Amino acid sequence: MKQLTEAIEQITTYSRGVWLHRRYVIITAWLACLLGWYVVHQLPPVYESESKLYVETQTMLEPLLKGIAIRNNPDQEIKLLAKTLLSRPNLVKIARETDLDLQAVNDKQYESLIDTLMEDIKIQSSGRENIYVIRYHNKSPQLALKVVQATLNTFVENHLGSSRADSKGAEKFLSEQIAEYETRLVEAERKLSEFKKNKMFMMPSSESNYYSRLSAEKQNLESATLELQQLETRLVLAKAQLAPGSSDGGSTVSPDFVTPFDERIASLNTSLDGLLIKYTENHPDVVETQRLLSFLKQQRQEMLTQVASSDQSAGVANEYVQQLKMNVSELEAQVASVRVKVAAYSRKVVEFESRLSQIPEIEAEYTGLNRDYEINRSQYEALLTRREAAELARKADVSEQDAQFRVIDPPRVPITPSGPKRLLLYTAVLIGAFGLGVMIAFIRSQISPTLISVSQLRTISEIPVFGFVSHTNKPQLLRRIRLHFIYFVLLTGLLLTLYATIMVNELLFGGTAEAISRVLK
Repeated sequence: MKQLTEAIEQITTYSRGVWLHRRYVIITAWLACLLGWYVVHQLPPVYESESKLYVETQTMLEPLLKGIAIRNNPDQEIKLLAKTLLSRPNLVKIARETDLDLQAVNDKQYESLIDTLMEDIKIQSSGRENIYVIRYHNKSPQLALKVVQATLNTFVENHLGSSRADSKGAEKFLSEQIAEYETRLVEAERKLSEFKKNKMFMMPSSESNYYSRLSAEKQNLESATLELQQLETRLVLAKAQLAPGSSDGGSTVSPDFVTPFDERIASLNTSLDGLLIKYTENHPDVVETQRLLSFLKQQRQEMLTQVASSDQSAGVANEYVQQLKMNVSELEAQVASVRVKVAAYSRKVVEFESRLSQIPEIEAEYTGLNRDYEINRSQYEALLTRREAAELARKADVSEQDAQFRVIDPPRVPITPSGPKRLLLYTAVLIGAFGLGVMIAFIRSQISPTLISVSQLRTISEIPVFGFVSHTNKPQLLRRIRLHFIYFVLLTGLLLTLYATIMVNELLFGGTAEAISRVLK
């Protein structure tokens, strides 16, 4: 509480010190107001021209071409154009179209002109509605109109030019890429074709690979070898029939005599053994095989009996020997043929096995060639599809632009100046002048302080004060204080009256008279 009391007392002391030096306040206010008001009055009027532009980005083709043609985002393009509209190339173009560049006599003035345009041209967006407001202020209303119109034209032309340039650039890029990938695809096809020609027999396919072919050749070799063994066995048996004693024409038959039924009997025995493994003796197949086997054995026995007892046994035996010789010759031919097959299969197996170490390298090479071919083919087809989509989008842009510009409020020649805001400036000068006067009075009171209370004396001297004595000529002193106060009030009232007069004159005549004179010129 004590600190608050001391703070209030300190503020009171400062206020009294300023009040004692109030002549500095009024003198400073008068001087600052006269000078400030004169400067504000001499400020040239500024005219602002503006235009409102609406950009329609939704067209009828947008839903129809969705997923078919490549379409840019028109909203983002328009926002980007608005942000880059005040770039140096665009400002140079605007200055050239409005003849502002003629005002610059050297490079320094030209750079200053471009910087001024960048600061004075204002572009505001309303957001979702895609409404853009372009403003520019200048001393000349006609020049303000020209700059706004040039900026508006540049905005529209940049969008049209960028759309066409993007379309041409995209088509050129796609054509170059398609030509490059076409060359790659032809080269990949050539390499793959040469590989298939040279190593087709070792190339893996969807149906079988090298290992399965080797396995098939081995199986063929085994089958041929088994067939050769069977033929050789039959050949041995056939030659055994031609052994001495089997064709002497005697009345007795050798125990090793072979009849035409022996081979069929042996085959049926083998079949019967297989059937008995799977079925019982009562199975129809087993019964039929046994019946046929019994019949063949009976026929064989009858033939042996006939050969042994008949008077024509020698003739029959000789005839049978001739058949056996023919059979032996046939078997020898079959054996030779099968041996050739076995040798051929053996060579193939050896050849396949000798190349087993090359198979992984060949398969890796084929996989790499096929992968390169598929990659190039897929990229080539994708680029073709994109070029068709770009072509369709370009044709759609020609038929209907993706963004329609509509000028809601065209730029006009401003009649009334938009600035400077003299009413606000006059008021600011008045407030600032009084503030400056108060600050000077406060500084003067701190440089040469005047004691106005006992507490101030106690604070400055830090000596106990036991009392105070009034001025001996107090009535005269009070009259002087009242006279100074009257002077202060009169001067302050006169200053405020002058301020009010300036404000009324500005409201009634200032802006209108200047605007009329500017338009008439």
